[in-house]
Amino acid sequence: MESLRHYLHICGVCRVGGYRISCARNCKQTSSIASKRQAGSTTTRGKKTVTVIDCNSTPSSVFRRRHPEDYDIVSPATLRSLDHALGECYPSQSKQLPRKNSKSSQPSEDLPTPRPSDGPYRFNEINIQMLPESLHRHLFGAKATASPSPELVRSALRARKELQRRGLLRAPPAPIADPGVRLPRLRGADVEEHFRTVGEEQSGPYRALLQGLAAAPEPPPPPAEWQLRVGWTRYAPEEPPLPVPFPACDALVLDVEVCRAAGEAPVLATAASPAAWYCWVSPRLAAASAGPAATPPRRYSADDFLPLESEPATGTFAPGVYQRPRVVVGHNVSYDRARVREQYWLERSSLRFVDTMSLHVCVGGLASGQRAALRSSADAEPEDAAWREVAALNSLADVHRLYCGAPLDKAARDLFVTGQLAEVRADFQSATAYCAGDVAATWRVLAKVLPLFLERFPHPVSLAGLLELGGAYLPVGAAWPRFLASAERTYDELRAESRRMLARAADDACALLHAHAYCRDPWMWDQDWSVQELRLRKTAPKKRASGTDGAVANEDFDPDEWPEKFRNLAATRYQLPAKRPLLPGYPAWYRNLCDRPGAEEWTPGPARVSTGLQVTPKLLRLTWEGYPLHYVREHGWGFLVPREGREGVEEAEAEDAAAKPPLTELLAMCPVVAAAGAKTRVEEGETAGEVESVRREVQERLGWASRRGGVDGTASAAPLWYIGAGVRCGASVGGCWFLKLPHKDGAARVGSPMARDFLGAFEAGVLAGAGPGAARVLDVGRQLSYWRNNRERVLGQLVGWLPAAALPRSLRAHGAGLQLGAIVPQVVAAGTLTRRAVEPTWMTAANAKPGRLGSELRALVHAPPGHAFVGADVDSQELWIAAVLGDASAAGIHGGTPFGWMTLSGSKADGTDMHSVTAAAAGVSRDEAKVLNYARIYGAGPRFAQRLLQRFNPALGDAEARARATKMFALTKGRRVWRARPEWAAAAEDAGGARTTSALEARRRAQALGATTDEVFGAPRWEGGTESAMFNRLEEIANAAHPATPFLGGRLSRALEAAVSVGDDDRFLPTRVNWVVQSGAVDFLHLMLVCMRWLQPRARFCLSFHDEVRYLVAERDRHRAALALHATNLLARAFCAQRLGLTDLPAAVAFFASVEVDAALRKDAHHDCATPSNPHGLRRGYGVAPGEALDVYKTVARAGGVLRAPRGASAAFAAPIEEISVKRKRTDRSCTLVSTSRCQLQMFFKSQMSAFTKRKHVEREVLEDTLQVPTEQQKVVRVLAGRGNNLHEVEEPNGARYLASMPTKFRRHFWIKRGDFILVEPIPEGDKVKAEIALILTHDHQRFYRANGCWPQEFEGIDATKEVKGEEDLFVNVNRQIPGEHSSESETDSDDDDDDEEDSEDKETNDTEESDSSDSDSNTQEE
Repeated sequence: MESLRHYLHICGVCRVGGYRISCARNCKQTSSIASKRQAGSTTTRGKKTVTVIDCNSTPSSVFRRRHPEDYDIVSPATLRSLDHALGECYPSQSKQLPRKNSKSSQPSEDLPTPRPSDGPYRFNEINIQMLPESLHRHLFGAKATASPSPELVRSALRARKELQRRGLLRAPPAPIADPGVRLPRLRGADVEEHFRTVGEEQSGPYRALLQGLAAAPEPPPPPAEWQLRVGWTRYAPEEPPLPVPFPACDALVLDVEVCRAAGEAPVLATAASPAAWYCWVSPRLAAASAGPAATPPRRYSADDFLPLESEPATGTFAPGVYQRPRVVVGHNVSYDRARVREQYWLERSSLRFVDTMSLHVCVGGLASGQRAALRSSADAEPEDAAWREVAALNSLADVHRLYCGAPLDKAARDLFVTGQLAEVRADFQSATAYCAGDVAATWRVLAKVLPLFLERFPHPVSLAGLLELGGAYLPVGAAWPRFLASAERTYDELRAESRRMLARAADDACALLHAHAYCRDPWMWDQDWSVQELRLRKTAPKKRASGTDGAVANEDFDPDEWPEKFRNLAATRYQLPAKRPLLPGYPAWYRNLCDRPGAEEWTPGPARVSTGLQVTPKLLRLTWEGYPLHYVREHGWGFLVPREGREGVEEAEAEDAAAKPPLTELLAMCPVVAAAGAKTRVEEGETAGEVESVRREVQERLGWASRRGGVDGTASAAPLWYIGAGVRCGASVGGCWFLKLPHKDGAARVGSPMARDFLGAFEAGVLAGAGPGAARVLDVGRQLSYWRNNRERVLGQLVGWLPAAALPRSLRAHGAGLQLGAIVPQVVAAGTLTRRAVEPTWMTAANAKPGRLGSELRALVHAPPGHAFVGADVDSQELWIAAVLGDASAAGIHGGTPFGWMTLSGSKADGTDMHSVTAAAAGVSRDEAKVLNYARIYGAGPRFAQRLLQRFNPALGDAEARARATKMFALTKGRRVWRARPEWAAAAEDAGGARTTSALEARRRAQALGATTDEVFGAPRWEGGTESAMFNRLEEIANAAHPATPFLGGRLSRALEAAVSVGDDDRFLPTRVNWVVQSGAVDFLHLMLVCMRWLQPRARFCLSFHDEVRYLVAERDRHRAALALHATNLLARAFCAQRLGLTDLPAAVAFFASVEVDAALRKDAHHDCATPSNPHGLRRGYGVAPGEALDVYKTVARAGGVLRAPRGASAAFAAPIEEISVKRKRTDRSCTLVSTSRCQLQMFFKSQMSAFTKRKHVEREVLEDTLQVPTEQQKVVRVLAGRGNNLHEVEEPNGARYLASMPTKFRRHFWIKRGDFILVEPIPEGDKVKAEIALILTHDHQRFYRANGCWPQEFEGIDATKEVKGEEDLFVNVNRQIPGEHSSESETDSDDDDDDEEDSEDKETNDTEESDSSDSDSNTQEE
């Protein structure tokens, strides 16, 4: 107690544990404080003020009369807790506070001088604010109190000096207030142990099932003959085939087949378990017959898919399977899962899907270059032999060949791809045998790859994350088909408009044929202008063609019906050719755009014209930087820059006239600079300086000309005055230089300037068209770009619409007009080398943009009534991962490196965040700097950065872009340095130096010493850059013998481990560096998924969009789910930090910046998503109101700040330090009063309440707080009789009778009688006792259920409440003794299972108090 009393004596006020503590004591030393701040009247600050009163001088009754709602009595244990905290921050009992101007008050030269903790705020050694004390202790346990080592102190000093040298260390911003989040008790001593425990709980049962399957190398032998019977049929050895509703086994391998000609619904499936085989036949396949193929259905019901958990005619899960862990294995199992009936239901069971393809990618995934090498028919390179032995493509045949050493016969697959349903039925035995063969192959692959996966990914969270990712779910409603129809209608309208305008442009260009005007056109001069003549017959043919295609004569046409002035032409009909040529007299390029008469859907004119044709850019008269576009087969699309003067004219005259561009017209329209360096055409008002022109000219001479060896004035050279983004290729066309359009991949040629890669150039005006028509066509093309590229995938989404029987009871009240369906995204849980999940449509969906047709795709996924989406975007996930890796390795503290400090504490306002620093170095915008930063962290080099800079600014020249990229990399990544090993340092100095920045120089010096580079020099390291420490750590992990992720310990693919090479020529090093960051991000995602499932087990995972997650929750739980997401981010980041040896976490990254609560799946809850296909927006067009964007403070205010512990876990909460030992007790010794806000006292005393109070809260829970719609598994039943031992016989609406047990929380407080209605939950493993009472239904419950359509019709005529006088007489058990009135707490609470842990803690507290105060034994009776 000395440190607390000493500090209160000196200061009179302090902060600890998130609360302001003030003291007023009746003593001489603090009489002035007591007079200024009267006891009990301290000014509060919101909900954070606590007033500590010494009751030796002031009776507690005085303060209770003044503020009865704000004060309570606490035990001396609270003071000991406060004293412990203050003793750490202000150790004053052994060390007196230093005096002013004393030597001890001066900062030491050997130690950093961090900002002292100001009240509840904690700062590390470099002034970065850390977690509040309560959360810090809660997350890191005993490790949170460990003293810093001398190495850490020295490292902090070095970090401060480095930050000061770079001018980054500054006064911290305003402190971040403690949001007051109260976490459930962790399932371990710290957060690391917690995640291992929770991950094992979630993945352990499924891992055991998978290991049981993999224990057998082969499935049971398949049956000799398969029966063509609708539904599931079980084939067990030595047993006859048996029809079953679904495979009831806990683990099976599944394969589903689809007949493409009959639609996307399944027609056949086989499955195998350790005991039997199963076969499923669709009704359509059994009824298929020879004849015309039926049209595939356009709308599918969930009943069209195969069942795995329910009876075919029901809409609920079968008894005993909902909560039982079950697993289904398949290769690319997401395709099979999309054909499973129950996966479209709103509520998710415990069935999980495991993909052997994802397991193979984790174990042996390939880099893009390796994949291309395997697909190539060329001979393998010798250096590729090592990784080829452990690598394969992802198809089942390739994976089976790799792991099992045998090929698969996939010839029968063509029957399902190209055949009709009747053909599949006719060849049913071979089709089923093929399907069963895939099942057996998948089984064998699982037996081989599962042990490898578990060995290389040992942490249980890795498997749990894959299981959760495999359950993606997107609900849709009536808005979905409306969106598709609107998008298609708008698409057709805009495309028709574009074609009309292009046809008009073609007609205008065709008019250039007159007087050979096309020869003077800068665009159309090189087209084929040849025409066909109409050759007439001189004599009539002996036999006229009739009824043939192209015949002109028509005997059925009577010339007498012609107008008078045309009848004389009838005699000349014979002169027309039998096969009329297409558009005689029109140029060839125009004829290619027109259809022949008689073609299907023929229309006159250039009907074939589109934006994808090669002639279209010329019809639109497109220019790049003012120069006309031109196409050269060898170089693709580019533009022509005319030469000035006699040189260009002579060269143009020397070429063939047919291929000569109109140089005069080009010189008149193009911005050309004369040989002297001045522009020939200066725009009005332009005042460009000569200095800038000379500077750029010299730059280009030193850059491009010297690098290429170009010769000024020759045909292969380019103009030195040109400073645009065109790519020089050494080509010329008729007196003009030809420059290629810039391609995003560098030297590649551009196939079409109308592609989406040039949308930015269109918007910037670099790529433009002549006239308003061209601008409109370009605008329409920009609007159509997204839908054109994604149309087929979106229209092909498999939607399963739920029948009325499958709707949850809470939604049936909306009537028959409710349309509810779902899309099961075919997500590959680990589809890339970095284990990123892959899905072609939803995971690549862009955010809605006003000018992009169909880009509101995500926003048209709407939550069902009574539900909401809750999601968040992980802020700068990869940047934080890279920064914390560098901080932990180089400094040992958060923000200890420049890169880490900028990530955590850099400010956009003053330009100290990393994006602003990069933007200033590269001369780009901050948004573009983000792309550069991420690309650099992913392993991109200066050349890629140069291409990005030129893509951002097409007017940027090569030399300037290269200079900016080099400067940016020197500032950020630094320089690569080779340093001699200690034993070689002296010899290396004699050979030229022990340090070098050149790999070639290091090799030369090593050769001079008669050794290899690796023997003389250590591994090269980056130095001098803000990100050098981070890149050194990434490369250290990437170059390890067995690279593993730093968080969950997942290993790198075997294909890249075998390819590890030492030295600068390691071609896979950038790939491995990228893997460290991105695979670490996948670990982070898996941690979030596991944590969210622990905190919100009823929340359904919808989808992950790169670094976004979205969940579907009940609307009443939306704010609790939002708070759970905030806590998930906190726990996941704390785990990552602890795995790196950092037992703390910065407050800036503890919680999400915003959690979106919305009725739509859009990224921004306030974005209305107006697009060409949704011009009215979501609010007016679909009635979707804006959602909520909640930071942690708003979330705490709406959710109460408390996360409920999940079922089966401890319900205790982590309390602030001053509430650890607080008990409502009276003692005859000195007491202390604590004043907090009312809501905090209510939350605290609920966890520390007496038995009497517990009874009150249970009554309130039953009588007031449970007007909620029953879940899918809960049932309303009627009580028939009591059977003793808290068992009651109940009856379901269908007449089924069984026993239901009363849980502990109801037994001591309520009783029920015959005829009452209760809500029960099934007990799957129960024999006689098949349910547990979840709720006792009152009048209000029954009225609420009837209003929502949840009340069983069979119970409508039964009124069990006529004899009841009141709810209190009915429910409250007045015959039992009220706990706490005549017995002690230890006696009355001994039967409460939920409070065992709290009782044990209370006992320990009481024992401690008794040792401190022997006189209080008889006075600890609870109120």
